[in-house]
Amino acid sequence: MREIISIQNLTKIYKNGVKALNRLNLKIYENEIFVILGPNGAGKTTLLYIMSTIMKLTEGNVNIMGYDVIKNSGKIRELLGFAFTEVTLFNTTVYKALWAHGRIYGIPKNELKQRILDCLKELDIIDKANTIIWELSSGQRKRVEICKVIIQRPKIAIFDEPTITIDIDGKHKVWSLIKNLKKYGSTIIIATNDIYEAEYLADRVAILNKGQLLAVGSINELKKPLGNEVLELEVSDLSVINKIRNLGRIIVSGNYVRVYSDNLQDIIKEIVTFNGVISMKRLNVTLDDVFLVLTGGVKQ
Repeated sequence: MREIISIQNLTKIYKNGVKALNRLNLKIYENEIFVILGPNGAGKTTLLYIMSTIMKLTEGNVNIMGYDVIKNSGKIRELLGFAFTEVTLFNTTVYKALWAHGRIYGIPKNELKQRILDCLKELDIIDKANTIIWELSSGQRKRVEICKVIIQRPKIAIFDEPTITIDIDGKHKVWSLIKNLKKYGSTIIIATNDIYEAEYLADRVAILNKGQLLAVGSINELKKPLGNEVLELEVSDLSVINKIRNLGRIIVSGNYVRVYSDNLQDIIKEIVTFNGVISMKRLNVTLDDVFLVLTGGVKQ
């Protein structure tokens, strides 16, 4: 795969002293769906804003297709499409806003018209084409923001929390359109705190927390250190957790404990001798488990 974005020792410190990103190093490859996953405050949006030249970095370097984000900001903006968390199109009709956006990027009129209609149909807002954007619901406005990038088909498509405020049915429609962008050669970068969204869409995932890169790789690569299965226990006596803690890596949530180990069968034989264990079941390891372990959910 050809490297399309290189991020080296990227640091961002705000005027109030908050370090939003701390010596971040990443490579993003052409025509992949790259998901940046992390809780609120992880630095996801800050990273997107620096890549898209909206915000300046403090230290380090970001290079996009051979262009430096500081020295060549104009060139980089020509390559990007950005769907913001908050809707940026507002005081015009849906169709006119999307038409204006498409014409800025030189899409031929007949082709642009078809792209707009197709996108609005796919997202079930074709009946809102002549509605002023501010009159729409928040979920409908978000769909318009997504359409802005879908019709553009940019070399690099950036989505910040693409399905926030959108219902379940709408989410799957948005995900389908985002996946379809790959067919047109777009490299897609998504920031989200929705683990299911990341697992559904990503070719690779970068997990961020408090400005630090904790891990990066495919879903399978990220899961591998935890094994294929996790043992979930319900306990009635919290004192038993100390005994369980000695058996492997664990996550505690109220009266539930998750145990990660390559030797679950041996662990089960020992746990059945403990008093205070109400139930146990084996589950497949998910990206949720990886996320919790890496962001500090593990109790040793």
